[in-house]
Amino acid sequence: MVIPIAAAGQGPVWTVRRALPSDAEQIAAHACYREEDAARRAGYAEWVRPRIGSRRYIGFFAMHEGRVIGGAGVVLLDWGPTRANPAGQMGRVANVLTDAALRGRGIATDLVARAMAACEALGVREFNLGATPEGKGLYRSLGFVEYPAEMRRRVTAAP
Repeated sequence: MVIPIAAAGQGPVWTVRRALPSDAEQIAAHACYREEDAARRAGYAEWVRPRIGSRRYIGFFAMHEGRVIGGAGVVLLDWGPTRANPAGQMGRVANVLTDAALRGRGIATDLVARAMAACEALGVREFNLGATPEGKGLYRSLGFVEYPAEMRRRVTAAP
């Protein structure tokens, strides 16, 4: 599918394609986009590659002239049945990134919506994510709401 980035004749167009196992390094680059996370990229690529192949990671890329200009994915989690989600599978939206020069044009919104629709076709009815302050508007536009009841515990040192 070809989607215009700008008005006709005023800018590039982009196409959308599904993520493949061979895209694991690109997905890892999106997941570990900060310089201080660069050392984690190889491990993330190894983790995500089999999940793409087994459809436990559903991802899409926006492409322009053979180059990735945006990406988004959903990790499928076997969460267990809950009152709100009796099927027990949850989607964790992850690795949403758009080329800085092309932000604000709907690329990320489209990619996240596509990834969630693909998951919904598999029966997934609940999604969660961690949002940056800049991304909250995008996620709200897709129906996400803040969920303050969550808590987290992280172990910082190996036992």
